[in-house]
Amino acid sequence: MHKATDGRLARGDARRTLLLDAAVRIVGEQGVGALTHRAVAAAAAVSLASVTYHYPSIDDLRRATFEHAGSRIGLEFVGLSAHTAEEPDALPDLCGDFTAHLVTERRTDTIAVFEMILAAGHDPELGPVKGLLEQRLARLLTPYVGSEAAAFTVTAAMQGLVLTALALDRAGEPGRLRDAVSDLIRRYRATP
Repeated sequence: MHKATDGRLARGDARRTLLLDAAVRIVGEQGVGALTHRAVAAAAAVSLASVTYHYPSIDDLRRATFEHAGSRIGLEFVGLSAHTAEEPDALPDLCGDFTAHLVTERRTDTIAVFEMILAAGHDPELGPVKGLLEQRLARLLTPYVGSEAAAFTVTAAMQGLVLTALALDRAGEPGRLRDAVSDLIRRYRATP
């Protein structure tokens, strides 16, 4: 590939990342209803044309925002998955730490993901994206808890605990969430 083309592609990728970072902040701080092309342009300090060039419709922008917030969380989740494969007994504490991390270090991303999950209830286009994190977490938990049904139950409960911590603004109490998630998973452990 020609060097000039490589430079344009890199600039395009950097611009999309800038726009999506701004979009995630908007959704995480103001809700999905505040996500507009104009709001993203203002938050990213770029022209409106730049946003509409990369994301022509609001649906394109919403899907990309959801995927972006979810992928940042997902990349960290991949690391968790690799570690639990090596130490399955560490799974409850690792998941507890991960959920505490979601409400502290990744708070805005996590709120954006939950906002978009709720939006997916009204937008079938977002449906396939919303299940990715849930499915990954359930796959990770299934060997530990013994069945897919138990894994989905634990996953839903974990999501509820995270959502409660976010809604009650308990970011200053990550130990409480960590302990609750660890205890939940231990209670569901399958007997060998």
